[in-house]
Amino acid sequence: MSRLQLTAMVVGSMVGAGIFSLPRTFAGATGPLGAVIAWLIAGTGMYMLARVFQFLRQRKPHLDAGVFAYAKEGYGDYPGFLSAFGYWIGSCLDNVSYWVLIKSTLGAFFPVFGEGNTVVAILVASAGIWLFHFMILRGIQQAAAINMVVTIAKIVPIVVFILILLFAFKLDLFRFNFYGEGWRTGSEQVKATMFVTVFVFLGIEGASVYSRYARNAGT
Repeated sequence: MSRLQLTAMVVGSMVGAGIFSLPRTFAGATGPLGAVIAWLIAGTGMYMLARVFQFLRQRKPHLDAGVFAYAKEGYGDYPGFLSAFGYWIGSCLDNVSYWVLIKSTLGAFFPVFGEGNTVVAILVASAGIWLFHFMILRGIQQAAAINMVVTIAKIVPIVVFILILLFAFKLDLFRFNFYGEGWRTGSEQVKATMFVTVFVFLGIEGASVYSRYARNAGT
């Protein structure tokens, strides 16, 4: 597996439903100042977390099964199980939220999907999850190729949005409600957005799982 494919797997695991629901969540919770502070706090924390995984990888190179391997090594089988089980539950919830977002978006064009929670939406989302599951079972190379396509499909809308923003940015509109007027104080605005900002970064820990493939990866 190439380094590009490994990078795409980590980026693809991070870019999910959270980042596409940010504008709506931030607009109802805070102003630009609170959003910037929330991003700085979450970004700094996740950078430190990434450095922790880097340090653990250097100290314990034989542990290559993910975050739960470190919990098992340090605290025993039961904490390792709890870590793995919690990570699995989190991944399940992440997949559900991602597919609900997809189906609710399609619901704007195809009413049969509704808000992403109709019977048809659930059946199509379940079929999609199982399809990816069986594709991954066929081998890491095929999974990496599929993930590359999916990651590009995620990144392209974000890049297009940034390009549009560069040309359509209006300073007066940005200054409007800069401090987030309303009943929330500044700290409450930051806390109201912290959950979604941290949620956006989830997936960065997946690099510890893929690291065993990176040792022998080509260019």
